[in-house]
Amino acid sequence: MKMNKLTLENTRIEDHKIYDTDGNFVGEILYEYIRGSRLYNINLEGFDSDGNPLSDEDHGGVYIMTDNRKLGLGLDYQNEIKDEKNDNCLWELGRFMELVLTSNPTVLEALFVPEDRVIYEHPVMKELRSHRNEFVSKACFKPYYMYSKSQISKARGQDKKIHWDIEQMKRKTPLDFCYTFKGQGSQPISDWLDENGLDQRNCGLVNVPSMPDMYGVYYDWGQHFRLDGTVDMMEFMDTDRYEKMRKFVSGFYFDGYADDYELELWYEKNSTPKGGYTGIISPDEDSNAIRFCSVPDKNERPVCFMSYNANGYATHCRKYKEYLDWKNHRNKVRYESNLEGEKSGNPDLMYDSKNMMHCFRMISMAKEIAEGKGIILDRTGIDKDFLMDVRMRRYGYSELMKRLEEMSREMDEAIQNSVIRENIDPEFVNNLLLNARKQWRETNDL
Repeated sequence: MKMNKLTLENTRIEDHKIYDTDGNFVGEILYEYIRGSRLYNINLEGFDSDGNPLSDEDHGGVYIMTDNRKLGLGLDYQNEIKDEKNDNCLWELGRFMELVLTSNPTVLEALFVPEDRVIYEHPVMKELRSHRNEFVSKACFKPYYMYSKSQISKARGQDKKIHWDIEQMKRKTPLDFCYTFKGQGSQPISDWLDENGLDQRNCGLVNVPSMPDMYGVYYDWGQHFRLDGTVDMMEFMDTDRYEKMRKFVSGFYFDGYADDYELELWYEKNSTPKGGYTGIISPDEDSNAIRFCSVPDKNERPVCFMSYNANGYATHCRKYKEYLDWKNHRNKVRYESNLEGEKSGNPDLMYDSKNMMHCFRMISMAKEIAEGKGIILDRTGIDKDFLMDVRMRRYGYSELMKRLEEMSREMDEAIQNSVIRENIDPEFVNNLLLNARKQWRETNDL
């Protein structure tokens, strides 16, 4: 039986023991530490106008699952537990060691956390951390370099959600993804209806056979006029709309101009509701699907044909949800800083300063590893001042790219001359993992 997914929101942690939603003991935290900007000592101090810290305190850690949980039927092994924002994350010991073996920067750095940034450390984890220098090898260079490049892409990315916010992204309905034909092209069905004085609420959709996502649009004129059928008693219609509709009716039903007498006869004939159509979409603001009607009278003909881009609407819904999640969880200070750069009108300042800061940090750390200095997390007295200037957007993008090019050459030279070990020994890592699990089981009499 597959277990319910554990998250930091739905688990209960007491005395470093982890309990699931049913109150079952499932594992234990071995290690917890402060990560993110506070780990590198490049965080912003103080609070914003809402009283929130300018830099969040994110936590990382390692846990171990009980054997009955890890080895049960259904492949129910969960290798990480994280929160909704992914700011706080715990790795299961086995997964942690797998990532160490690949020289994953985030996980590798967890082994080098200074004591003043360690919140809790089990003896099992203390033993593992004592071997940390043996995990540093030339295999570290590529992950660090690739991570730094990804930060540049994120910093300069054009599809950033901040642009969505500036454009005041709004929730759309399926109607926004419906189109009809116009000449050799198409136009939104809502524009076509408006041009002809028609109301989507009086429309009915019928599938066109053998043509997916194509529909005939029928119109219930009986819902459009008062029951007496007179022109001057039309409901909810201003002069402009009436003239649009009059022109459409003349051309569609009369194949040309129809005088007032002909129109009045037509209005009278069509004043009684016939189709009972309910509209292309529901008037409900939360409408998320188009509506269909029964097959109309055989004498009726569609006023137009319509296509519906269902995939486009689904993509919009996904992106809109992603946008709302980002908007609800974004760091206010970081957002306002990036927004200031976007609104400056200076392309050279339009970048995410935090991503750019971490790019330079990773390049510097890769160079230090190559030089045999190990993994230095606290940037105080090294490049903290420069990194903070980058974060505060005191450099233009072009200037930073020139500096990055120079630092990359220095890093490449250091890598070529590096004398550190080539790779991490997988057998060594596996033995450490097995011994750690054995030590923990013995401690807990399992």
